[in-house]
Amino acid sequence: MLNKKMNVFDYLNYLFMTLLCLTMIYPFLHTFSLSFSDPIEASKGGFMFWPRGFQLDTYKGLLKDSLFWRSYLNIVAVTAIGVAVCLFLTSCASYVLSLPHYPFRRFFTMFIVFTMFFSGGIIPSYLLTKDLHLMNTWIPLWIPGVIAAFNIILLINFFKQIPSEVREAAVIDGASDFAIFTRIVLPLSKPVLATVGLFLAVMFWNDWFTPYLYLNDTDKYTLPLILKKYVVNSEIDGLSGFVKATNQQVLPSQVRSTVILVGILPTLVIYPFIQKYFVKGVTLGSLKG
Repeated sequence: MLNKKMNVFDYLNYLFMTLLCLTMIYPFLHTFSLSFSDPIEASKGGFMFWPRGFQLDTYKGLLKDSLFWRSYLNIVAVTAIGVAVCLFLTSCASYVLSLPHYPFRRFFTMFIVFTMFFSGGIIPSYLLTKDLHLMNTWIPLWIPGVIAAFNIILLINFFKQIPSEVREAAVIDGASDFAIFTRIVLPLSKPVLATVGLFLAVMFWNDWFTPYLYLNDTDKYTLPLILKKYVVNSEIDGLSGFVKATNQQVLPSQVRSTVILVGILPTLVIYPFIQKYFVKGVTLGSLKG
């Protein structure tokens, strides 16, 4: 009787998860089909599971838009630098707080956890950034995510699972704390570092509000600001030379679909290669050491 109930539950669970996956896949499939569809066919509306007709005019026009590609390069730079700096500082702080002989680790751990529930707020952060003369720079885009409490907790729990005998053997061999950290701890922590790196990359890549607050120069705009401009405001005229490049009138919805697809392309390309590290890192880092 128990096996029969379990089988029914499993069947319903698989059915639910399948429907959930379809609800997530369909918007992407519709966006993909719309971006490649013929404008006349696309203007008829309705749901799309595959392109109606075929055209590349939206992609050709996007390739000639200097503002879009400048913002694309900007977000790549912001994400790459932000992930590298945040991973280094977060891993350093987490390693120190994971050492049992560090006298202030409990105090600083609770102090960091406190920031998960209470923050200074947007207005004080904005005023502080303005007083430090950091407006219209990329620095405010990095500072809030440099030390994230959730990432530190994840790394602390992972570092605690590394056998203490490994560190003791390295100390006997004359290794310094920095050598132990860089040559032993970090190489053993690839799964959780990949997990935290993915969290950070998605955070920087999708962050729209922070650049909106602090950036005024269009040359420093990141991709989310441009996506908001074309997707929400539908300012299709902002695509410099778009219609000239295509020699054909395209629908605003097709331009938005094209911009969205190009914007999420890096995430779709990179994620399959780090998926195994992502799953393993979340599982191991969530265990209490």
